[in-house]
Amino acid sequence: MKKNTSTKILFLLILSFAGFKVNSQDRRDFGIQAGATYYYGEFNEILPLYSPSFGLGVVFRYNILPQFSIRASAIYAGIKGSSSTSNIIPDPNITFSKNIIGAEAIAEFNFRKFNPISERKGSLTPYVNAGIGVAELGSSFLIHIPFGGGLKYTPGQRHTFAFEWRLHKTFNDLIDDYSSPNDSRKPFLHNNDWFSFMGLIYTYRLPNNNYICPAYR
Repeated sequence: MKKNTSTKILFLLILSFAGFKVNSQDRRDFGIQAGATYYYGEFNEILPLYSPSFGLGVVFRYNILPQFSIRASAIYAGIKGSSSTSNIIPDPNITFSKNIIGAEAIAEFNFRKFNPISERKGSLTPYVNAGIGVAELGSSFLIHIPFGGGLKYTPGQRHTFAFEWRLHKTFNDLIDDYSSPNDSRKPFLHNNDWFSFMGLIYTYRLPNNNYICPAYR
């Protein structure tokens, strides 16, 4: 697959979500995500925030119910690692540093009803999410499964702030370009690289210009 073709596919999810029409109330959120991205694999099996890089992206959320929404997001981030931090890699001089352009479609569940328009005293809720995504990593193209959770807060007035930790499971070993030998040792991330995002998400509830309250008609 050519690089320009795969890049178009990455943002197709965002464009498809943006086409939703709302007939009766404000349901669409748009915002940004920013934080640290890092890698899990043969060089790092369990350590959070290992060799972190900066990631920045956009988020579009469509709120079906106060407790359930679907969202599309895209992110541009760095990811890096070194075999010098691992006890199982025989060569301590393997390093990598790459950029990821990724997009995903995710279903999101709030444990409490959450609405940044109706809240006047502020509201807080934990949430979880999961979905499917695609990513361009150099000349490689990855399918991955994002899942995670976090904590949302709204002071009202259409604003929402969230802290999120999200893992992305891939199905190959393309991030670190290293495959462990087949032996009796089977670590949790054996020969399947992951990448992760930990950071902040800000969204704003967009007004529905097609809906006018009957009192103001």
